[in-house]
Amino acid sequence: MQLPPLSLYVHLPWCERKCPYCDFNSHESAALPEHDYVAALLADLDSDLHLAEGRKIETLFIGGGTPSLFSAKAIEKLMQGLNSRLLFADDFEATMEANPGSAEADKFSGFLQASINRLSLGVQSFQDDKLRALGRVHNSDQARFAIEHAQSSGFHNFNIDLMHGLP
Repeated sequence: MQLPPLSLYVHLPWCERKCPYCDFNSHESAALPEHDYVAALLADLDSDLHLAEGRKIETLFIGGGTPSLFSAKAIEKLMQGLNSRLLFADDFEATMEANPGSAEADKFSGFLQASINRLSLGVQSFQDDKLRALGRVHNSDQARFAIEHAQSSGFHNFNIDLMHGLP
């Protein structure tokens, strides 16, 4: 009997600012424990590797929080650690959530080089009053810039998250 392929979710729970509508395990922090957290994630995976034995990973989703707050170097270390432990499908898709802030957008090409091949941009709205009401740290111009920067950085596969029916 052949076991089905797998998908993997990795949670990076830190944000620049916690949005008031967010129910995810996420925490505001200016200092990120990138090295220690990536090491802990990989050590945790090591204890469960037998569960993935012989099975290919088809998709990876790195969510949060705001994973794009991590440096491209930390994401690369995570991806290298996963790649050395797991089998990836030939058409493997690695998605990472990113916020449209300019600091994150400046890292897009580094994320692509780290083997992230799909971005999920948390735009939420192109209306500045809605973004303020949502407690977002970006504005509509930064959202447009992030979309353009994702494309110019080489991402051919990305989505934008939008909220519908905001009060």
